[in-house]
Amino acid sequence: MPDALDGLRGHVGVRLAPVFVAPEPLDLHFEGFSEEAFGLLERLRAQPHIGQYRKEKETIKRFVTEPFKVYRDDLVLNWVIPNRLPFETEKNVFSRLLKNDFGAGGCHHHLWMAFYSPPRRRLTDVQLSHGLYPDGFAFGLYVGEYAKGLFREAKARMLDQPKRTLALINDLVGHGYTFTYAPTVTRQQVSPTFAEPLASLPDDLAQAKGLWIRRTLSRDAVLAAGPNLVRHAIDAQAELWSLYQWWVGEDVSRS
Repeated sequence: MPDALDGLRGHVGVRLAPVFVAPEPLDLHFEGFSEEAFGLLERLRAQPHIGQYRKEKETIKRFVTEPFKVYRDDLVLNWVIPNRLPFETEKNVFSRLLKNDFGAGGCHHHLWMAFYSPPRRRLTDVQLSHGLYPDGFAFGLYVGEYAKGLFREAKARMLDQPKRTLALINDLVGHGYTFTYAPTVTRQQVSPTFAEPLASLPDDLAQAKGLWIRRTLSRDAVLAAGPNLVRHAIDAQAELWSLYQWWVGEDVSRS
């Protein structure tokens, strides 16, 4: 986006804790998600099949996927570019509603996106994620087994330095995030979720297959935020950044 970058030169900026700058006022084109968007996802939750998706395809595009792309573009314009972050922001950053279930015809009822650092891909990097659900919108951070060595190293750092790990996680929990991990590959097993500060790391964290930390805005809060959902997103990136750096093992805040 060279034109967008040129437009930001000389723009008044504000610094966000801990490392970011953002234009002030934000340059927003996103108009917010509507009641129609949440209603569509509710219907997909009730009928999670390709037939319902095909029936709703054009309205899904109008109220869900197209607004989400504008949200993505505003996040690029107001966060990625001003901070010169080395992220892929266009190619394969979005999930798909249709499931890859070998022709069974299933459909998800949520859509999410995450930028990533090439040569990694969205599913093989630590994911600063943004997700639209029938009940709200979630900002989060995830790393799991698809990230292979990156995940193993992140988990090893957490276990080797539990005090720092607890400080990072508990700071986020104090800001309304929840911490979740998948302890085994068994899909039927419920993943432990922590909404209160942890006194110690879970005993079975070494066997975790995935690590999540996320904060969800309610449906009503998303509707009330309108375009300012982008501002909430930038604030969330600042809150999550220290743990993101801890998991990736390097400082990617400047190119």
